Amino acid sequence: MNAPLRFALLALALASLHAANARASATLADPYPQAAAGWGPSLGEGRMASRWAEPLPPGEKFALHAGLRLRQAAWRDAPAKGTTDQGQLRAVLGADWRPLPALRFYGELASGDVTRGADVAPPNFRNALSVQQLFVELRRPVGTALAGVMAGRQEFADGPRQLLSLSDGPNLHRSWNGLRAYVHAGRWRLGAFDLRATRLGTGTFDDGIDPRETLRGLNAGFVVGERGTMFVEPFWLRSTQPAYRVAGAAGRDERNTAGLRAWGSRGAWTFDATLARQSGHTVGGRDIDAWGLFATHGLALTDAGWRPRLTARLDLASGGGAWGTGAVRSFHPLYARSSYVSEGQLLALANVAILAPGVTLSPTPRTTLSAEIGHVRRLATDDAVYATATRTYAGTQATSGRHVGELLRVAGTWRPSPRLGLRLAFEHLHAGGVLRRAGHGSASAAFLDLTWRY
Repeated sequence: MNAPLRFALLALALASLHAANARASATLADPYPQAAAGWGPSLGEGRMASRWAEPLPPGEKFALHAGLRLRQAAWRDAPAKGTTDQGQLRAVLGADWRPLPALRFYGELASGDVTRGADVAPPNFRNALSVQQLFVELRRPVGTALAGVMAGRQEFADGPRQLLSLSDGPNLHRSWNGLRAYVHAGRWRLGAFDLRATRLGTGTFDDGIDPRETLRGLNAGFVVGERGTMFVEPFWLRSTQPAYRVAGAAGRDERNTAGLRAWGSRGAWTFDATLARQSGHTVGGRDIDAWGLFATHGLALTDAGWRPRLTARLDLASGGGAWGTGAVRSFHPLYARSSYVSEGQLLALANVAILAPGVTLSPTPRTTLSAEIGHVRRLATDDAVYATATRTYAGTQATSGRHVGELLRVAGTWRPSPRLGLRLAFEHLHAGGVLRRAGHGSASAAFLDLTWRY
């Protein structure tokens, strides 16, 4: 039995001793709406993608939790993977100690493994044992507001999912090291952060800090309207990456990303729109002049039966200049959520326009089915089609036309309990003229996930 599997079994056994169904908070109450507080994605029913954001049971000061994800992934003619399949394991054990309402210590260990390609798997997929998170949080009332600071290693996803995420695709989430401060009031919040990336190794406790990769910024949030279900969030991000690639060359990328996100719901309608502008300097000291516009909408047709819901997504990310001179106009999605555009990394938010209508159904309260078809074009014909922020479809920068293809995405989830979930997802990119003229065909990816959380 390998080390990650032994760790997974131990984590589940320990956390089961502390399992509880209660979800009432044991810390100082946050006056700002929980769903918009910037603590990362909510999974519903009191569950959060970052476990530190979940409240303790009433009266508890200490709790253990664990998570396990078993994934079977397969790719066909994918740009980043070729044609292959791979089994993946994620195991996480966390401890949350809150000796005082204003003081909390949080730690988390994580392990990952793969069944194929272990010799070339990066450390966020194959990792014997890593310190995933280890931080202290102080919070206190300031008048009617709540102020706090988090110091240490932590997950961070406070912003548009097209720019910031936990990186849930790999076995290990992305984590950062540094300081995060916040002030929350009833109808507004402010945040500031100064973070450095975690540098992972594949062994046991060989992770460190990479001072060359940084993320700094300011953000805010404001409640719009009296119902408290709509929000406006301005943000500014200052990112530094030491090995960013532009037109095959690698180097330092220093980028300012400023923008505005508006999101929320009103009756049966939900919306989430972000406008972002990027400037700075990239590989070779070249200027950056890029922008992105992302908008998703949903409309619930009825609450009866299968509860059909229409969806629509429009994504525009600038491109151009990468293979020329002057400013680089290719948008950089920073640390975007991979499953937003393509979980199989068939496309990325750079030099692209995507219009994707879809539909979501809920045959049962714990079952969801979704499907969307995206029409994909590129904005600049002198720039490549991107599979990730730095990986391109080779030769597409030298082909004519704008039609990239059609991206079909279907998924189904079944959650028989708050702790157990099963998910099946499939993506197929039907190659359009730009890809075919560069010698690329269609590509597919599929994922089957089993998750278990205590």
